[in-house]
Amino acid sequence: MEVADLSVAIERKAIRHCYIRVMSPGGAVRVSAGPAYSDTAIRALVESRLPWIRAQRERLQRREEAMPAEPVLSDGARVVFRGAVYSLRIVPGRGNGGMRCVDGELQMRTAPESDEATRRQLLERFYRREAKARLPALIARWEPIMGVQVKESRVRRMKTLWGSCNPPARRIWLNLDLIRYPDTCFEYVLVHEMVHLLERGHNARFYGFMDRFLPDWRARRARLNGGCLD
Repeated sequence: MEVADLSVAIERKAIRHCYIRVMSPGGAVRVSAGPAYSDTAIRALVESRLPWIRAQRERLQRREEAMPAEPVLSDGARVVFRGAVYSLRIVPGRGNGGMRCVDGELQMRTAPESDEATRRQLLERFYRREAKARLPALIARWEPIMGVQVKESRVRRMKTLWGSCNPPARRIWLNLDLIRYPDTCFEYVLVHEMVHLLERGHNARFYGFMDRFLPDWRARRARLNGGCLD
C-alpha cells in the first residue's frame, strides 16, 4: 500500500487490533492488522500516524549513521563497549576461551586459525554476559525507589526497540546493543521499562514518573538516539 511517500507492507493476522512498526535497518513500515480492519481503515490509521512514522524513521537513521560499523575482528580492531572504543587483542590459544577487558583493551582468546564467524560469536557472547551481569544490581537498586518488582529480566537482540516490558508478567527485555553505549543509557532504558510497571502507556502520567525518578532522562535519551559513544 502506498501512503503519501511511504510504501507500507500489510500483514493480515488473527488479531483484534492494528499495529504499525518502523523496522530497522532502513525504516521500512509494516502494519499487522486483524480481519476487522479494511484497507480503507488501515490507510486512514497510517495517515493519522504519519508524523510519528517519520519521526521514528529519522531516529533510526540517526542511530544507524552514528553507530560505527561492526569491524572485521582482527588483531587491533576497534570495538565499542560501554560507550568507549577499545582495541581488540587476539590472544592465541587452543579452543575458544572467550573474552575479557584488561588494561584498556579487549582480549579475545581463540585459535589463530579461527574465522570471522567464530570471533563474532565470541564477541556477542561477551556482550551478552556483560549486559546480563549489569541487570541484577541495577534492578535491585531501582525496585525500592520505584516501588515495583521485576520478576524476570532478559537480554536479546531487538531490531526496532531498545527495550520492552510485559507488565502482567513483570518481565523486562533489554536490547543487547545497549552494552555498546554508555552506562547512563543502559540505565535509562531499564528505568523506562520499569516505569511501564506503573503505567503502561506513554502518557502524562508515564512521563511524570520519568521526571520524578530520572530527571535527566531526556538528555540520556538524546545521547542514546544520537549515537554518542563517549
